[in-house]
Amino acid sequence: MYDHFQLEMMAYAAKYADANSFRPCARPPFIIKPIHRTTRYKTSTFLVRLEGPLDTPAKVQKLAGAVATPIVKEGEGETGKATFCQITGAMKLAIQAAFSRSIFGPVFIHVNLAPKSLSEVSFAPSLGSEVDSTLPHNRAVDEGQVFLPGQKQYPVWYFLYGNLADPETLARLLGLDEMPVLRKATTQGGVVKSWGGKYEALVDGPASAVVDGWAYLVESEDAEETLRYYETDHYEVVRCEISTMADSEEVVKGLVFRFVGEC
Repeated sequence: MYDHFQLEMMAYAAKYADANSFRPCARPPFIIKPIHRTTRYKTSTFLVRLEGPLDTPAKVQKLAGAVATPIVKEGEGETGKATFCQITGAMKLAIQAAFSRSIFGPVFIHVNLAPKSLSEVSFAPSLGSEVDSTLPHNRAVDEGQVFLPGQKQYPVWYFLYGNLADPETLARLLGLDEMPVLRKATTQGGVVKSWGGKYEALVDGPASAVVDGWAYLVESEDAEETLRYYETDHYEVVRCEISTMADSEEVVKGLVFRFVGEC
């Protein structure tokens, strides 16, 4: 049995992945049990081990019905190395269905971090109940049009609220030697509610709705993934506009953690 995985994505994956799921063994025919297929589940992140009839990313892509080839991740445990593809919950369901009557049982690991999938051809996903990415003015009109922030754009501004807006919490999570610099800020199109009786949850709201919070410049992908693990897949990363409240107000294209589910 594997102790943990040293994944490319970052050291935190070893802490949060379900390492006990990775046990090569003979399996009886796989039967799918009813699953509550919520939006949160479908957008959650999983790893599927490349082996047997799923030994290449191309085969994973085909069975999952994915548009693009999944990202490959390397893992290492006590008994050797293994290779995985990073997939969504929706892709996992498709793969399970494909092997529902097979003796082969794919190995999945749940990676509990806030999903991030920013479109290159539209503003999606964006904060706000009135934002429709299918409308022509919200989509690319030519190949050269760029929607910001990009999926791999760093540094990138984040609008923070709740526990993450606490400098001491941020410093501890990111391993900073000094207190982080946060700017007083607002964003529009959201409403802060609560879930679980103690957590703040930003959900879509009308365009006129204003939320108070703080702007923080996330310097690297590693730092961003740390925050994504902290928020877990109860949240997802979406685009928003951040208005900083300094001496001169500035509006920047940024990101925010939006709650996935109902409050």
